[in-house]
Amino acid sequence: MDSNSDDETAMIIGAATLALAAGYAILEAYRTPIVIPKPSHINRDQAGENYMDSILYRNSSYCIDQIRMDQDTFFRLLNTLTVKGLLHPTIHMSLREQLFMFLQIVGYNLRFRTVGGYLYRSTETISQHFSIVLDAILKLYPELVRLPNQSTPSEILGNQRYYPWFADCVGAIDGTHILAAVPLEIQGRFCGRKGIPTQNVIAAISFDLKFSYVLAGWEGSTHDSRVLEDALSRPAGLQLPKDTGYGIRNGFIPPYIGVRYHLKEYDGNPPQNEKELFNLCHSSLRTTIERGFCILKKRFRVVDNDPFWDFETQVDVVLACCILHNHIMGIAPNDRFMQEMGRKGEKQFRWSKPMEHLMLEILAEEVKLGNMPNNNFRPISFTRVVDAIKEKFGTSCLLDHVENHLRTVRASWSTIVAIRGRSGFSWVEDLKMIIASPSVYHDYIQKNPSHEKYIHKKIDFYDEMALVVGKEMATRSFGKTFADINLGDPQTVDVDDAVNNITQLQHRKRKCSSDEIGKISEKLREVAITLTKFSASKLDVSSLYHEIMKIKGHDEEFLTSVFDHLVQNVMLGKSFIVKSDRLRLNFLEDFKKQRQT
Repeated sequence: MDSNSDDETAMIIGAATLALAAGYAILEAYRTPIVIPKPSHINRDQAGENYMDSILYRNSSYCIDQIRMDQDTFFRLLNTLTVKGLLHPTIHMSLREQLFMFLQIVGYNLRFRTVGGYLYRSTETISQHFSIVLDAILKLYPELVRLPNQSTPSEILGNQRYYPWFADCVGAIDGTHILAAVPLEIQGRFCGRKGIPTQNVIAAISFDLKFSYVLAGWEGSTHDSRVLEDALSRPAGLQLPKDTGYGIRNGFIPPYIGVRYHLKEYDGNPPQNEKELFNLCHSSLRTTIERGFCILKKRFRVVDNDPFWDFETQVDVVLACCILHNHIMGIAPNDRFMQEMGRKGEKQFRWSKPMEHLMLEILAEEVKLGNMPNNNFRPISFTRVVDAIKEKFGTSCLLDHVENHLRTVRASWSTIVAIRGRSGFSWVEDLKMIIASPSVYHDYIQKNPSHEKYIHKKIDFYDEMALVVGKEMATRSFGKTFADINLGDPQTVDVDDAVNNITQLQHRKRKCSSDEIGKISEKLREVAITLTKFSASKLDVSSLYHEIMKIKGHDEEFLTSVFDHLVQNVMLGKSFIVKSDRLRLNFLEDFKKQRQT
């Protein structure tokens, strides 16, 4: 019993000790205050400026990602708002920051608190200045959104598919539904065929994808015809040219009813009569409005997402985005958004020979102007090509089309250079042609059938290609070893200098009579004149090839190697042409012996 009692006592004492230790630790923890380190001071104004600088002074692609336009377009818009007195700096925000935050909000449908976190501004400050910038941009409507004139658009005038049947057509008109957030008690008026609240927006777009008229704010359940009636009846509404077009309403060109219309209906089944042909062309032109809405919703996400403002502001935002779209199209009509839409929504651009020649001519001029640093063209060079093709051929061409076709030209040039460097092939400069013997040509084409267009045919635009994508081809004309000293091509002899030098021999050769010296001088004069003509003449590669290939008794491969050797040694080639048949055969025998040794 005593041992058990001692064990129980020891256990009680141990438990009490642990309890006291734990209590003491808890008391010490409460006595010691918890210190949370304070973050270093942040200069909020400077941090916001640094954030904007990191976007506005980075590359154009990143800037477009963040504010939906490049730097040049941004600062031009800022300058317009400033010069017209539509936007003013405040004690809280600079002009740059006001426009910057507005573009981020409409570009990504960002909440005020999110943009405020980026710029270190309060939600109230962001909201206040958003309204200020929105009002300023809406006041640019008369300047940037204009009805087209009555002249035939270049997109129709230069296209035989549309002209003259659509000569009076100045644009396309259609409606689209944009998500709306409205109070529950009036949602029924805004829920149309889509089953969700929307606003019905009608717009007219010219063929250069600029909005020429926009009417927003109608309830989504309203029929398009009623919205159009409103647009036409307003005092400053949609004004159309008089006595143009035909059909249901003056000023509009509708398709034939009950006839195939949509483009997909003609896939693999071309139009069968004039009405179907008209509807096909009409549908092709009408895609302009669809492309315009597509690029608007893709560029400004606020147009295609749930809004968070009151409905009046929602309507103003749609109008403001159309104005911004027109501003961008006026400065950078082929930016990345347009190029991406072209890759996904348009048919493949087809290059014709005249288009390629125009491209190479312009880029060759750009090279001469120094606009090709580091072997890469500046975007402005491609823009020149795009504008020239649109003006001359009346077809839409994007920067990507030019850049991609330039890669094709580079690949063709590489093939041409590779063929010229192969054994058995020769280059005729006057004809801009690669030639080869029949056997060499046949063997090569069997292995490379796609290269047939480069051999025995004139290479179009060769000089322009050489300037734009080519580099000087390497030759061995400057190569020299010790054995080549004083063994190069004869230099042009000045006849008068030669005669003077010969005349000086009279003082040295006193034993020669004057008649003998005169005869020697005359002979040397004839030699000098002959050498001068011989050195100045050019090697006729075509004649040389013809003369060599007509020699009998040798196979084609051997004669081809003789031809290559003589082309590389111009003076030998010239002398071979003027030699007699016997001397030519002697030369061939000597050449064969040299090869064998």
